Amino acid sequence: MDITESMDSFLKPESVAIVGATRRTGRGSFNVVENLLEIGFKGRIYPVNPNMESILGLKVYPSVTTLPLEVDLAVVMVPREVVPHVVKDGTERGIKAFIVITDGFAEADEQGKALQAEIVEIARAKRARIIGPNSLGVINCFHNFSSSWMVPKLRQNPVALVCQSGGFLEGFSDFALGKGIDLGNMCDVDFAEVLSYLEKDPETRIIALHIEGLREGRRFLEVAKRVQQEKPVLVLKTGRSEAATRAAASHTGSLSGRQEVHRAAFRQAGLIEVNTVDELGDIAKAFLHLPPLYGNRVAILTPSGAGATMTLDALEHYGFELATLLERTVNANREFFPPWSPPLNPIDMMTAGVRHGYKMVYTASLDALLEDENVDAIVCIAGFPTLKTIKAAIAKSNKPVVTWVLGEWGEGLRSRINETGYQVVYPSPERALRALAALRDYSAKRAQSSEQSLSTMM
Repeated sequence: MDITESMDSFLKPESVAIVGATRRTGRGSFNVVENLLEIGFKGRIYPVNPNMESILGLKVYPSVTTLPLEVDLAVVMVPREVVPHVVKDGTERGIKAFIVITDGFAEADEQGKALQAEIVEIARAKRARIIGPNSLGVINCFHNFSSSWMVPKLRQNPVALVCQSGGFLEGFSDFALGKGIDLGNMCDVDFAEVLSYLEKDPETRIIALHIEGLREGRRFLEVAKRVQQEKPVLVLKTGRSEAATRAAASHTGSLSGRQEVHRAAFRQAGLIEVNTVDELGDIAKAFLHLPPLYGNRVAILTPSGAGATMTLDALEHYGFELATLLERTVNANREFFPPWSPPLNPIDMMTAGVRHGYKMVYTASLDALLEDENVDAIVCIAGFPTLKTIKAAIAKSNKPVVTWVLGEWGEGLRSRINETGYQVVYPSPERALRALAALRDYSAKRAQSSEQSLSTMM
């Protein structure tokens, strides 16, 4: 079974056995069967538990050996000593894909390491594949499927996350996933294989990685270097401190390694390294919703002089330059601005907005910037009520625009922002420009790679 066929069995099975299904239901029951029904999984569900006959209207099978033939996937949640028996019985029943949620394997003790080696040996003998152990498995919002007991937000975002922590499957930094794969201890299926699968996946445009430790690092980097030429690959490497390294070893049995070595290797492969969960979400959002950025000249539109100053500091920090506006851009709206405050970059439009109408001046100024060939990207500074104005103005343009939304970013503001449907908003100029810088750098690499490929062909 090649990796495409294997990953299809994990991410979009037509039939799934839940081995060790619980009889508990309701909130906090950790019931995968109930979760699958709740999210509308269309495939066949086969609960396995010798101590009950039915659950939630479904027949329960007493053992794996009594399952129907041609089950695509087994989700295993039995005590660790029983897992090898389940994998053996499952492979003999023709099951080729196993997600082992049970923990207590290589991350735990010597007995756990031996048990983990045993299940790998059993699976390989029958050409079956394993995700885990110590993994919540996968979420696929395009297929209404989850092997976890968490109920995902079923948003078909073309963003896939490959991680070593099930907690990430709920999304990250206010950002919902379309697909998520928790590799857990990574006893079999690894980062390189999943990357190869996602490279060709038409439902995935952006790939995010959370890595605690790697095996076969050279192979991973070879695959990652190829994949990032087709799709942006963001990587969050955790386990950087000594304490975190110990935690990673006890969490997934991973060896984190020296951070500077990983960082150099990621950079050489062309991966986009991020340092925090917030940064991961911020940059993924920019790649998902903005066009490529092929220049370095930025314009700032603001109602706040202090906000402009803070943005200028961030501009310099991330290697941008302040765009020199064309004369026609300055003249387009000069009539609205007082002589002592002309519409130069940054455009501080508060006084003009108070005199002539805030929405009208903001829209006219933004329209002029969008038409200016000297401006490669725009940073808008605004309060929440202006988001609809910005969204309407940029709808007809193909220029990258990010917005710093002023105000306290509590749940109320986040919820209202989501309701607008305008996505590329940030709580600070630093976060907005950091995301824009990642977009610029990746766009430049893609352009350079295309030029090199073209010159090779000629």
